[in-house]
Amino acid sequence: MDSDIPPIEASHRFSSPEKDVAILATGAGIALGGRVGGRGLYAITEIALARMLGPALFGLFTIGTTILRIVGTIGMLGLNNGVIHFGTKYWRTSPSNFKSVLYYSISISLASGVFLGISLFLLTPWLAVQVFKKPDLVPVFNWIAFLFPLAIGLWVSAAATRITQRMQFSIFAMDLAQPGINLILIKLIPLVGLTLSRVLSATVISYAAALGLSLFFIIHLFSEAVSSPFGSKFSSKELLVYSMPTGLAGTFALLTGWTSRLFIVYYHPAEIAGIYQAASQISILFIIILEGINAIFAPMIADMYVKKEIKGLEELYRISTKWGLYMSIPIFLVICIIPQEFMVAIFGEAYAKGAIPLVILAITQVVNVGTGAVGFLLIMTGHQKRWFLLSLITMSLNLILNALLVPRIGMIGAALATAIAVCGLFIAGLVQVRLILDLWPYDRRFIKGALAAGITAAVLFGLIYIIGFRIPILSVVLLLSISAITFGLLLLLQGLDKEDKDTIQNVVHRIRFNKNLGS
Repeated sequence: MDSDIPPIEASHRFSSPEKDVAILATGAGIALGGRVGGRGLYAITEIALARMLGPALFGLFTIGTTILRIVGTIGMLGLNNGVIHFGTKYWRTSPSNFKSVLYYSISISLASGVFLGISLFLLTPWLAVQVFKKPDLVPVFNWIAFLFPLAIGLWVSAAATRITQRMQFSIFAMDLAQPGINLILIKLIPLVGLTLSRVLSATVISYAAALGLSLFFIIHLFSEAVSSPFGSKFSSKELLVYSMPTGLAGTFALLTGWTSRLFIVYYHPAEIAGIYQAASQISILFIIILEGINAIFAPMIADMYVKKEIKGLEELYRISTKWGLYMSIPIFLVICIIPQEFMVAIFGEAYAKGAIPLVILAITQVVNVGTGAVGFLLIMTGHQKRWFLLSLITMSLNLILNALLVPRIGMIGAALATAIAVCGLFIAGLVQVRLILDLWPYDRRFIKGALAAGITAAVLFGLIYIIGFRIPILSVVLLLSISAITFGLLLLLQGLDKEDKDTIQNVVHRIRFNKNLGS
């Protein structure tokens, strides 16, 4: 057995389904808005750096940030999930034990970051020269070493604030403050002379400021727990036994999506790594949507599973998956139709070769969105070992495919390896959720979306064939607008589902209320 949590039993002690949908919609709206804003700031920073540094130096920068993300995910030890899992259990019932959850999660994450930072600093000459065969990476890795405790501490502490199901604190610290401060500093760097080391030092400062802000929010939100004595019923061992499999699973899942970048760096020039990174950044648009929804859905999963509100959980699973697809499809269609224009409009002519990898990666992420929160469903219900095993298998497959394909067909091989492994991971996760939890995200409501997507695609192809678009940025803006409007109108003509109507009415009500307050 993966967990000592009792088997699922259907419960009739539901909270109001409308209330659950409202919480999901409100939280997802805040999280998605914040993630879009944060990723927007991050994307603007990436675009600015890509243009300022050029493909070669930008490639070196992306190697460093890739190492940060991969090794940092390992260093979290799954504590970002563990703090939510146990924090949800103790938050309202035991301030003392809740304090222990917070203290162990944050202190262990910081200690792990310090250890990884020191290790990277000592190994930098060997990694840069012997492994990557790029001596210019030495200063990059030295700066990344300073980032480990700051980034890991931020990710775990920001996750802790989501226990309250109030998303604004996590969003402000992690998704807005950090990239916002980073962008401002990077824009100021040319005044004193643009260098890659100064760009990286700005990133270090932004993470330090965001971590301080996140810790301030924790003290503010959980003042009762912070002032309580430590609880005796919760131990760091219990936290790590649960968290580490989820951490490894998260690492394997991340490696499945990011390993290709390291293979490209090893086998090809830094310019190619920069182009592939640019294509990957555009495909992250879909991950933003999924993360925005899952940020609120994850603590709701833990809460509803404990209360055995299984029917309500399945309904939220279906609604969250449907909303994710609705937001993804208009963007996905345009990327598939004009991928080269997408690359050129955002990053410039030097990145046009990333068009085919972009399409492959976009398909990959739509499959990710279309399977919903399978990873969180397994993790938050105590089946983290299943997700760990699936992630390990697909990561191994990804390594083999990258070793076979990247040396031969470069970026396209990297994108194909990622697509096969990532799609395999989330489809296998979908099957496990069905078999273990008896949850399924699809019903007749999805037919409307499929029909609207097909007609929207036909409209876009017709416009390209009849009119043609020559200017990349104009093509992207116009087709995205037409795609979103057409898809939305087709959904309206077929009739919105009840939860969609309720959500729209709630948004309109909030807008009117805020307008009245301001008048």
